[in-house]
Amino acid sequence: MNIPMNLRPAHLLYEYLQLTQFDIHKAMMKHKLDRISPTLRGRWLDIGAGDQPYKKYFAKADEYLTTNTQRHYSLQEFEKVDPLTTFWIEDGKALPVPDNSLDGVACFQVLSVIDQPAAFFGEIQRVLKPGGQLLLTTDFLYPVWSSEDRYRHTAFGLAQLAELNGFTACPAESFGGFGSAIYALFMRYMRSFPEIWKSKKIMAKILSAVPYLLMVMLLPLISLKGIIIFQIEKNNSNTDFTFNLLFTAVKK
Repeated sequence: MNIPMNLRPAHLLYEYLQLTQFDIHKAMMKHKLDRISPTLRGRWLDIGAGDQPYKKYFAKADEYLTTNTQRHYSLQEFEKVDPLTTFWIEDGKALPVPDNSLDGVACFQVLSVIDQPAAFFGEIQRVLKPGGQLLLTTDFLYPVWSSEDRYRHTAFGLAQLAELNGFTACPAESFGGFGSAIYALFMRYMRSFPEIWKSKKIMAKILSAVPYLLMVMLLPLISLKGIIIFQIEKNNSNTDFTFNLLFTAVKK
């Protein structure tokens, strides 16, 4: 008997996790971009924009342009994203945009997969007008999430990359603190466990499944704890213990 996809245990678990988990990354991003959004004006390019989850924050911009990389999408995903994409590119080191033509460049959660960060910063400097703004977010204390995931950048490293490529760096902002980082890592583990579990041997599968199922049952309470952590740490300024960073810089 064929079980419908939406009734299979793996799918039901995924739906349960989606419904019960508090997404602290999404909450932190909204908290920061709500504040920044009114300043995002002029002509902006969003590198690696996907299906444009952040477009609403560019409501005051005169123009919102996007890039994506085709190899990151299945055929079905490509058909969805293609109409939303201004430029299809191989990577962010070669942008099909004239020199000094943009007021801002945004890059959300993409920098860790850029294999030559210095060249990437140099290319952004090329396409920005003098006084143009770079706005990016990137993983810090967070697991590898792609076969192309290469780097974790500290706040000091981001500032150095910017300064060496013709920018004036602004202080980086953290996504919460120690509690937020632990919570984000835990939730990533909860989402990743089914795939990790498949590769385990029989005894390891049994021993690891029991505590995981217990955590699944407690997930609503753990998510409530995540909400409390977010409220306490959302304005934290220490970048030492954070799962993500927000960084801005201005072209000299």
